[in-house]
Parts: sequence; C-alpha cells; structure tokens
Amino acid sequence: MKKPKIVNKKWLVILLIAVVLITFSFLDEQRSIAARTIVLALSLDKQDNEYELAIQVLKTDKSEKQEFLTYSAKGDKVSSLIEKLSCDTGGTVALCHALVLILSPEILDNDRDSAMRYFLESEVLCNNTMVVASTQSPREALSPTLANGVGSGYYIGQILRNMGSELGIIPVTLKDYFKNRSRIGKCVYLPCVSVIDDGGTKYVDITQSYVSDGTKGVLLSEKATKGMSLVLNSINNGTLPYEYESTTGEMDIVRSSSDIKMKKEGTEAKLEIKTTLKDNAYVPEKINEDRCKEYIISEINGYVLECYKKCKEAGLDVFFIGQRSYAYQNPLYKEDNYLEKVDLKIDVKISMK
Repeated sequence: MKKPKIVNKKWLVILLIAVVLITFSFLDEQRSIAARTIVLALSLDKQDNEYELAIQVLKTDKSEKQEFLTYSAKGDKVSSLIEKLSCDTGGTVALCHALVLILSPEILDNDRDSAMRYFLESEVLCNNTMVVASTQSPREALSPTLANGVGSGYYIGQILRNMGSELGIIPVTLKDYFKNRSRIGKCVYLPCVSVIDDGGTKYVDITQSYVSDGTKGVLLSEKATKGMSLVLNSINNGTLPYEYESTTGEMDIVRSSSDIKMKKEGTEAKLEIKTTLKDNAYVPEKINEDRCKEYIISEINGYVLECYKKCKEAGLDVFFIGQRSYAYQNPLYKEDNYLEKVDLKIDVKISMK
C-alpha cells in the first residue's frame, strides 16, 4: 500500500508566510482608512496674503445619525493648512474624494494660481473635482446645512455633476480650469454659487457665473450666464420664454450648439447658434411659430451680447476669440488689445420639433 504524499514543507512555510503578510497588510490598510478624514468639499480664500482653507466632512455616530461638519485653518501655505486640519480632525485629511472646490474672487484674480497649481501638481485633488466661485466668503458658502439636511458644499458638488448640459450652467473641473488657463486670453468661467437664507430656510443659488483671466474678473448675471452657456456649451436641457400679443409660454430646448468662425484676414468673428425647440405646454394650443422664433432669437441675442459686452469691457476674452484667431491662422491675436478690434456677428437659427 502506497503512503500518501506529504506536501513539501518548504511550500507550506511559504504559503503560511504569504497568508500572514496578506492578513496584516489588509488590517493595516483598514487602520489607514479609519485614520483618514474623508473630505466631501472644500473652499479656499485669501485675505491679507493669508489663505483660509475650509473642509466639509460627514460625521456618523453609532445611531447612524449624520452630521456635516466644517473645519477651517489660516496660514501662508496650503500644504501646511492641510496638516493643521489633519490635527484638528484627528485623521489624515484626504481630499481625493472632494466633489467641489469653492474659490473666492481674490484667489481667482490675485493669487497667480499658486494655490491652484499646488492642488494640481501635488495630485491631492482629482482632475474631475468641480471648481466654482463665490462672491460670499467661500467658507460661508461651504459650511451651512441646507433645508434638506445636506451640507451645502456636498450638495453643490452633487448637482453640478448632473447638470453638464443645462442652460445657464457650465460645470468646470480642475482639469477644465487649467485647460482654459492655457488658452490665449487665459479666461476661466466658473459657476458662481451663493447660499440664500430665506427666513431660516437655506438654499443654494447657482444662476450667476464668474469670469477671470487671473488678474481681473467680472460677475455675470443670470441672463449673461445663459448667453455664455449657449456659446460655450452643448445644451439639451432648459427652457426659453416666448411672448407676443397676449400669448406667453416657454419652449423646451431639445438641443443647442454653437460655433465661431473667422477668416485668415480681418477682424470679423461669426458666431452661429443652432437651437432646436419644442412647445412644452401641458394643454396643446396653436401658437404662431414665426412669432415665437422671432422673440426667442431676440432673447438669445440679448443674452449673448450682455455676456460678450460685459466681458469685453473688462478685457476678458470669454469666447476665446484669440484662440479662434490662432486656429484660423488669423494674426489678430498677436495684436495688443485684439479684443477691442473684434467685430462679432451673431446668427441664431431656430428650428421646431
């Protein structure tokens, strides 16, 4: 009778060592995760050459009750502020899961992107982290708990991820931010957020936008922001109003796109906007489509011109016409104050579905 083969002791020892190493590695990783402070959103401001970095985290107790907490720190370096916040929170601050970064105009216009380059180069933030502006204190826009029980910073990040093709909203990520900074004119355009307190009920407003070239910036109204989104974004959601005689209503945007063309010579830039609409009335009624188109074309022209003129007066090339000039081999972009010489022609084409 043959004796059963016994596994080589050497392989048993190797297998045992591997099991021990894997187990300790897993336990160490679990401890590492538990020791981290996961940041949901953050804000950055600068006053008197001093940064203020604030973070929003979610705390859950044993009863599974959730609470959004905000911590902040001030100092002259962002890296040291992160270390301070790690001490304050009792765990290593991890920004890689942050949904949104809220910036002040001071950071956008007067910091020369020093702090923003730190976030990019150190890779503490993901490239798809949303970036927004706030004319309020960024910390004040970040920290409130809204009427729905959610922290405002976290809420802003969530809704921006679902509004990529909405009229009046152009979500911008960290990657987009630096892509636009590298273009001729260096303009970045960001949703401008604010928290409104209506008799104790707090809600977020994202109807405006902020445009900056790193040295100066302007705040755009809701209408100008709609104009900007019609030029710089592909849209498939939103409404446009119409009004003629005693008839009023709204049209749903099915899709809308735009293009700016230039010739190799001259200063004319032709902006063409193509929009497809459908009537969203609950009770269908016969409308005068020609009158509706006429009114909506006038509205779109007004939105776009308000955006363009306000930015042009501030010397901001929000439509990247300098970059278009370069692409069409037109030397206009080489001239000082080239934006003042641009003759923008707008052609809006409406079709009904």
